[in-house]
Amino acid sequence: MNKRKFLSGLVALSLGFGSSVVGMGSADAAEAARAYSASKGFSTVQQGANQWYYEKLSGTAYLDLVYDKTGNRWAAPSGYPWVSATALHPDNNFDAVRKWVSPGKGKISISGSVRKGNAEGDGVIVSIRKDGVSLWSATLKNTTPVNPAGVSSIPVEAGTEISFVVNKLGNANNDHTMWEPDIAFNGSVSAASTVGTTAKASAASSKSSAVVSVLDYGAIPNDNKDDYAAFVAAIDAGKSLGKPVYVPAGNYTLSDILTIDGVKVRGAGKFVTTLTSTNPKRGSIDLKGNGVELSSLKHVYQTTVPRGDGANEKNSITVRGARNFKVSDLYISKSSTAGIMVTYGSTNGIVSGNTLDSTGADGIHMTGGSNFITVENNIVRKAGDDTIAVVSYIDSDLLPAHHITIRKNQVGYGSKARGIAVVGGTDVTISNNSVQDTHMAGIYVAVEASYNTRNVDRIKVSNNVINHTGIAEPQNHPNVLVYASQGIVDHVEFNNNIIKNGAHRGIGVWGEGTIKNVTFNKNTLINRVGEATTFTNGNIKLNQNVGF
Repeated sequence: MNKRKFLSGLVALSLGFGSSVVGMGSADAAEAARAYSASKGFSTVQQGANQWYYEKLSGTAYLDLVYDKTGNRWAAPSGYPWVSATALHPDNNFDAVRKWVSPGKGKISISGSVRKGNAEGDGVIVSIRKDGVSLWSATLKNTTPVNPAGVSSIPVEAGTEISFVVNKLGNANNDHTMWEPDIAFNGSVSAASTVGTTAKASAASSKSSAVVSVLDYGAIPNDNKDDYAAFVAAIDAGKSLGKPVYVPAGNYTLSDILTIDGVKVRGAGKFVTTLTSTNPKRGSIDLKGNGVELSSLKHVYQTTVPRGDGANEKNSITVRGARNFKVSDLYISKSSTAGIMVTYGSTNGIVSGNTLDSTGADGIHMTGGSNFITVENNIVRKAGDDTIAVVSYIDSDLLPAHHITIRKNQVGYGSKARGIAVVGGTDVTISNNSVQDTHMAGIYVAVEASYNTRNVDRIKVSNNVINHTGIAEPQNHPNVLVYASQGIVDHVEFNNNIIKNGAHRGIGVWGEGTIKNVTFNKNTLINRVGEATTFTNGNIKLNQNVGF
């Protein structure tokens, strides 16, 4: 990327920022001997002063940091990674980089020791690279200074990049690293015109593109190598430029949780672009921020682990407190826990047109006070738990999930628990869905003591087809079940639903909790096995129903 920076660096050089200059020519090449000090040449004004740049690195993509006046350092918006006059600090996704760009052809020698800033943390990996190729590297786990070896008399050309890189070892905690390299340059300084013209053209081409492609940041499809760093860099660039991120056709591998913050990421189609997570315990794609979107691709796990504690890190997609988000046209297969988890108060979102198959837990799950969510036109097959669920917990949720619309979905097909469930929550509309072949109830509205869930209020279930559900024994669920083992269920309406082929019975209203108003209006119950209804609790209102 940074050959284009040669021009601005050369301009900075001509102003004499922090370098000693001998024999400077006027127009073209000039023989020169110069010393470039990282600390003395540190700029608080511009990238490229005295040939020094301050960047973050993911994979092969170098991205500029921004000067932070408060910290007197160049940093990412989050604060990490950063580069100061005397030190560098990476974060968990990006290396910290101080880069020097050669002003001409010649040879350089590098000096200056490097050490950890304190004895805490698990250590850092430090390296010196020439145009991306390692010249020297070391792992530092204490504050003992180390002098890089084999970095004398290195040939360089105009625009050659020498990068001083600090990378986390395990995590980035306490990775403050003291490093003030000096470069002695002997050679000729090139004229700026040719390189500058190329640089400007490259920059203009980059800016004219409507999208950021992951290919431009080092991702290579179908090579079975980790593309995680390239995706992180592309997403970061997309956010910085205000552009969508595009993932072309092919299979890409991801070794860790991928976070998409306020960026639109789309593939070439859910049967064309595939993201394969290789870590079964940390494979989630996390969505956060305002306006985040993920669409038109397939996400699979290479291998899965048991659901266990149900950690969100093992979901396929986790929406974490996002606003105005969209998850659409995805194919999701074999997550260790949930397929799409919407939580941490996510609001104003759409989950639409997705196909979910063989998830370890719920297919689509909304919890954590999430609100104003529409779930529509999805297909959920063979879910390890409920296909679509709204859940609110007393212990952990400040507010119940509320104002959820679940419509026009096709779910069930061998799923291991309920079809569409509301277990704690308010103002939920369930309409025009097809639910079939679930182990437990097709539609389930409940407050559960075993999970300490919140009350249920204002639930409307209309125009759905519930077919052959509750097939597991000995639970023997009816097709439709309202249940309370604690708390209060109130204002639940069933309107114009077709409830048929119940494996054990048609409709149940059960439990020892408080069940108030439950209304059945113009529903049709046909071809059930066993009793039509088992109403053992609640204020049940029946109007113009058929079959019960």
